[in-house]
Amino acid sequence: MARMNYRLFGNTGLQVSEIGLGCSNLGGGVFFKDDRESIRVLNLAFEQGINFFDTADSYGYGHSEELLGRTFKTRRNKIIIASKVGMLPSSLAHIGKKFLPIFQPLRPLLQPWEGTLKSVSKRRQDFSPAYITQAVEQSLRRLHTDYLDLYQLHNPPTSVLQQGEVFETLDDLRHQGKIRFYGVSAHTISDALLCLRYSNISSLQVVFNLLEQEAVEELFPQIEKYRFALIARVPLARGLLTNRMAIQTGHTLGARQERVGRTKVKELSFLERDGMRSISQAAILFVLHYPQISVVIPGTRSIRHLEQNIGALKTPPLTLEEIKKINIVS
Repeated sequence: MARMNYRLFGNTGLQVSEIGLGCSNLGGGVFFKDDRESIRVLNLAFEQGINFFDTADSYGYGHSEELLGRTFKTRRNKIIIASKVGMLPSSLAHIGKKFLPIFQPLRPLLQPWEGTLKSVSKRRQDFSPAYITQAVEQSLRRLHTDYLDLYQLHNPPTSVLQQGEVFETLDDLRHQGKIRFYGVSAHTISDALLCLRYSNISSLQVVFNLLEQEAVEELFPQIEKYRFALIARVPLARGLLTNRMAIQTGHTLGARQERVGRTKVKELSFLERDGMRSISQAAILFVLHYPQISVVIPGTRSIRHLEQNIGALKTPPLTLEEIKKINIVS
C-alpha cells in the first residue's frame, strides 16, 4: 500500500491526510447496512494513514457517526472528525427510519426502485440555533467524544449564508470547546464564494473533479488569499469516473448529465495506464494536483475500493502533458 502524504488544513495548524474518507455510505439505511464491513473499512483506512473522516448527523440516521465513535473511541486523539449539521432526514427517509426493521429484509426487492424513491423525496433542513445546539450534543454522544475537530453547515441555502446569523451559533459552540473549528459544505461554488466574507470560517467543502472544475477559476484564487482549508468532495463524479459506472446509472445522475459525463470519460481514457493506473486513481491524482486542496474525500463502503483509492498515491503521477489534455477536454 502507498505511503500516505499529509497537508496543512488551512490556517488551523492541523495536518490532514491528503486522502480522507467520506463516510456517507458507512451508516447504511434502507438500501444497505453492513456494520462489520464498515468497521473493517474504517480500521483499514486508519492503518493506511488516513486521519480525516468526513461524516454528518444525517448519514444513516446518525449511524455513520455511531460507527466512527465505536471504532475510534480509544484512538480519538489520532484522528480528525469532521461532521455536519443542518440536513434533516428527507421525507422518504423520515418514513423509512420508522419502518427500517421491516424494510431491511426487503432490500433486494427495493433496490431497483432506489432512484425513483429518492427522486420524489423532499429535502428538509434546519439551521436554527436551537436545532444546531441540540444536534451537536447528539453528534458528540454518538461519536463518543467531547469535541469535534470540524463542524460544517451541510449544504445551507444561499439565504442562510447571506444572513450570517448561523455563524454566531457556531462561534458560541467553539467558545464552549465543543468544536475546534467550523466550516461550510457548500452546495455550489457561488455559495462557497459567499462564505469568504466570514473570517472565522476555517474550511469550505465543494464538489471538484475531472468533470466539474468550476472551482479552479472561481474559488482557488480566493482560497489562497483567505487561507481557508479546502475539502474536495465527489472526486469520482458520483461513480462516472470509475470502471463501474453502470452501478450508479439512474440513481444519482440525470439522463443528460449521465450522457455528457460518459462522453467526457471516454475522452479522458488517455489517463488510464493498463495495469498501472485506473481512471478513478487518475481522478484522485487530478484533484491532489492542486495545492489549494487540503484533502479529498472519496467515499466507499468497500475494502477493495478503499485500497484502490489509497493506491492512487503509488501510481505514476500525472504529467504536464496529461494536465494540458485534461484542460482541453474540460
